Amino acid sequence: MNVALIGTRRAATHAHWLAAAPGLTLVGVAYDTDEQAAVRLASDHPGAEVTADALSLVKREDVDMVVVATPPRAHEEVVALALHRDLRVVCETPLAADRTTALRLSELAKLRGARAYASFPWRHNDALREARSWILRADIGEILAVDMALHDDSHLGPGTRWSWRQRLGEGGALMELAPHLFDLLRWMTGVSAWDVSSAWTHRLSDIRHGPHGRSVVEVDDMAQVELTAFGRATRVRVMASRVCPERSLQLVFTGGKGILRVTADPTDGSATLTLKTGSRSVQRLAAPDRMNPYTGLDDDDRSNTRATFDDGLLALRTAHAALAVATLRNEA
Repeated sequence: MNVALIGTRRAATHAHWLAAAPGLTLVGVAYDTDEQAAVRLASDHPGAEVTADALSLVKREDVDMVVVATPPRAHEEVVALALHRDLRVVCETPLAADRTTALRLSELAKLRGARAYASFPWRHNDALREARSWILRADIGEILAVDMALHDDSHLGPGTRWSWRQRLGEGGALMELAPHLFDLLRWMTGVSAWDVSSAWTHRLSDIRHGPHGRSVVEVDDMAQVELTAFGRATRVRVMASRVCPERSLQLVFTGGKGILRVTADPTDGSATLTLKTGSRSVQRLAAPDRMNPYTGLDDDDRSNTRATFDDGLLALRTAHAALAVATLRNEA
């Protein structure tokens, strides 16, 4: 299967995944401004084209799948073209910079009957898949409380490597990091509908300095959201930070029969799982995991690992609902 890769920054991770996945061949990399980065990505894939024209790459007759790893505002045109050409599509999260665009893409994917996936790599982590099986099997009973935290130090300090991630609708702890937690909550509990009961955001810095000068920060650096589910006692707290001096994913599920804790390292996918009930105590150290979404792409996805555009839309809707609540709180 021949793959076109659109983007150069987050796309580097996808390029490594693609290189490790059997049966996939990267035939081209499209860039916006950083030609050197595109050349570096293509260098590991002999014969891969490097171009500034993403649409021409998507139109190539030999392309079977398109991976879109650009800033969210640049997703729609490329994704829509790929869907109209009935190609497979993998799109980075968030699916779009706004809910209306994300809805259009989700509806188009359904209309075309496309194999279109949102990029939620934590679903592919073996440790989290095992934790999910314990939860769905009710090993800890009915879920009463969930505490989720994702810390990423990529914006610690006064500098930024990605000026676009300071813009509203494209970056921020709430819009960029929290959707991964919202998706994990739905995927691991099997409960799809969650309502925002409260939300809080905080911006640590109004100005950051990027490669091309000063960047005005329009987004939050930290966010906390509380969620409830209709007809359920479950209460959820979601915390996202892009200024904490560490990188970690921390999940705690408290049920009527026990508790399940997961601590994972986003840099290598390693994790520690701890399960405690009245009659059982288990602790497992999980080895590093590349969380490669492209291995076994044609296999029957019985574990529901691959996230659809609908999943991406749901996560984005929750983030926007939380942003609305937080904005009202901040203006009060």
